[in-house]
Amino acid sequence: MKKQGLHNPAIMAIASSPQGQKAIANTLDNANNTVNATASIVKGVLKTGFFLGVGYFVYKKIFNGFSSLSEDRREKPSNISSGMAKNKAEAIFNAMYGFGNGFKSVKQNLMGVNHNGFIRIYNEFGQRKGVNPLSKKMTMIEWFSDQFNPSELMELRFLIPHFF
Repeated sequence: MKKQGLHNPAIMAIASSPQGQKAIANTLDNANNTVNATASIVKGVLKTGFFLGVGYFVYKKIFNGFSSLSEDRREKPSNISSGMAKNKAEAIFNAMYGFGNGFKSVKQNLMGVNHNGFIRIYNEFGQRKGVNPLSKKMTMIEWFSDQFNPSELMELRFLIPHFF
């Protein structure tokens, strides 16, 4: 059988003295204060992290979020399906990505597309980054403004009025 407790007579004498009792009480108080301070710091860090996370989410939604367009009910329904819109958006992006602006390919992909069809392509395009790692994400219309000169933009305005 193993004995528990303080068995050294010198330690027992010190622990039972008034100074020993005071030292033990101070040690317990210090440990208690340390635990309370640590809990308070952890709560503060968690609250700060939560508010920073919510603030960052709101900032990203307001300043960097993509807002899709809804189809216009006053116009004819889209003459392309969602799958075709996705394929056209990819083709347009691939034409503009890299060297050159791929205007002929972009123009060919937009030919015959009505107003609501263009909205579908725009929504499928979303926001995309350029070749430059420091470039910001841009919508399809922003890509057009960045890539094409005024005469090319005029040709696109003729194909799809009211967007550029």
